[in-house]
Amino acid sequence: MPTLEWIGKDKVVNHHMDVPFRVLEKKYVFGDGGENMIIHGDNLAALKSLLPRFEGRVKCVYIDPPYNTGNEGWCYNDNVSDPKMKKWLGEVVGKEGEDLSRHDKWLCMMYPRLVLLRKLLADDGCLVISISYHELHNLVEMCREIFSPKQVVTVTVQTSGGKPSSGFNYVHEYLVFVVPNDFSPHALDFCGGNTRTPFEGLSLSTFDKTQRPNQTYPIFVNKETGMLVGVGKSLQEQIDDETYIGDKEDFQYDYNVAPSGAVAIWPVTTNGKECVWRQISERLLKDWEKGYIKISRNKNSASPNLFSIQYLPSGVIKKIKNGELQVLGHEDGVPTLRFGENRTVGGQIPTIWSEKSFFTVNGTHTLAAIFPENPKAFNYPKPVELVQAIIQATTNKSDIILDSFAGSGTTAHAVLKMNAEDGGSRRFILVEMEDYAENVTAERARRVITGYGEGSSAAAGTGGGFSYYELGPALFSDGGELAVGADFAKVREYIWYMETRSPYAPSNDAASPLLGVRGDTAYYIFRGEDGAPRVLDYDLLGEIKERAERYVIYADSCGLSAEELTKFGIIFRKIPRDVPSL
Repeated sequence: MPTLEWIGKDKVVNHHMDVPFRVLEKKYVFGDGGENMIIHGDNLAALKSLLPRFEGRVKCVYIDPPYNTGNEGWCYNDNVSDPKMKKWLGEVVGKEGEDLSRHDKWLCMMYPRLVLLRKLLADDGCLVISISYHELHNLVEMCREIFSPKQVVTVTVQTSGGKPSSGFNYVHEYLVFVVPNDFSPHALDFCGGNTRTPFEGLSLSTFDKTQRPNQTYPIFVNKETGMLVGVGKSLQEQIDDETYIGDKEDFQYDYNVAPSGAVAIWPVTTNGKECVWRQISERLLKDWEKGYIKISRNKNSASPNLFSIQYLPSGVIKKIKNGELQVLGHEDGVPTLRFGENRTVGGQIPTIWSEKSFFTVNGTHTLAAIFPENPKAFNYPKPVELVQAIIQATTNKSDIILDSFAGSGTTAHAVLKMNAEDGGSRRFILVEMEDYAENVTAERARRVITGYGEGSSAAAGTGGGFSYYELGPALFSDGGELAVGADFAKVREYIWYMETRSPYAPSNDAASPLLGVRGDTAYYIFRGEDGAPRVLDYDLLGEIKERAERYVIYADSCGLSAEELTKFGIIFRKIPRDVPSL
């Protein structure tokens, strides 16, 4: 597969491994708390700090990174070990003419972050990235490399009425979807999931009488009551019994064959083109008895048919049988079933989104309503409706949504609003490195939770809550040893993750040496009071209460022989020497 090359790529491909593991320090809880998170700090370090709890658990990642238009003046001071790269990446990125390497810098900034997002993303999870034309082609190729073999699809979104530039009027941006190959999205409100009749037209315009003569027959309907009274012979039956001996293409639809009191209905399209029925006559008669056929007066005066015939597709019949579609009874005087609300599936995401609710100006108006004292608190915020559509298509009601370029906090707003509307328990994780993380990103979430605005722009509070975090110190020193004064609760969480690659669920007894059991292995870490050393000996073995086939035990030293360790099924890890580095 072709790969994208740029200046500095060799320095950042594995840079995520060199990023120090830093603890997340909870500063406060707002509202009912829950498990929502807003993290202030560089997203590269924050993403790595999330791994012990969230690797492989995030269902939807939505990010809105710098577009690299040359107007943002963005800067990410990634601590790449190469001195030239360290300085180069730390510079403010300017316009094309001022900074000829700005595209290389953007790729160097994005690559390690996408690698960590891949680790956090669930196997069936989806990554969605907002981007403009400036880096679209680079982003698509980079995603294909990092996320192979997932499919990478570009969706065009109309975001404004037009932005003239160099002879062109730009009215759109893009969403890059990185999704599984068997991706099956949920219905979107603007292109599916709408209420409609479950019945569909019985005529099939893609075939004609020469191709499907057994589906070419008249349906007889009582002209007064609209009841189906029978069917006539199909073209194939007439050919077989030699009542018709001409060529198929010369067969005429005869409206005079109906019995007394009835009219003949032949398969024709709304514009009068001859076609065939979707069902053979035997199936039609059985479905009529079951209530799966609907006959109604034809409103199209140009049609030769006095009545229109509709049927229930197999998907609708399946919904009836499994209880998804409520049957209310029968229509008056006929077997045709009556139903409760039927919503269309809308199972595909269109690659062009032109809803006016997705215009950027709507995001600006919403933010002005939330921050009337500072209506320009954030430039070009995404509309809540756009992020809601992304979440709606890619997640279920209890999934985790991550936004590591959080900006004004639109993703938190969307999640809180959706949970309030449908009773969901979706969780958000937001990361924002700029100083406005507290007074814009978190403050927006607070006001959405409690309610904001006045008059027509007022919005009731959604309820909910979040915990606010700052990036704390590194868990390890530059030499790879546990940092002095490291939070031992975080050490426990880290070791569990490194050993099992699964989320850590701390026990109620924080003093217990047992980290947990996974499979046939029990994991222990022994630490003396005030950090005093612990020795793995027979006295320490007496403290082990959990029985398992195998044990991984962390302690300061080991007093057992290799033979004794083997006998008891123990793998010894020395603190801090054997604590693995992420």
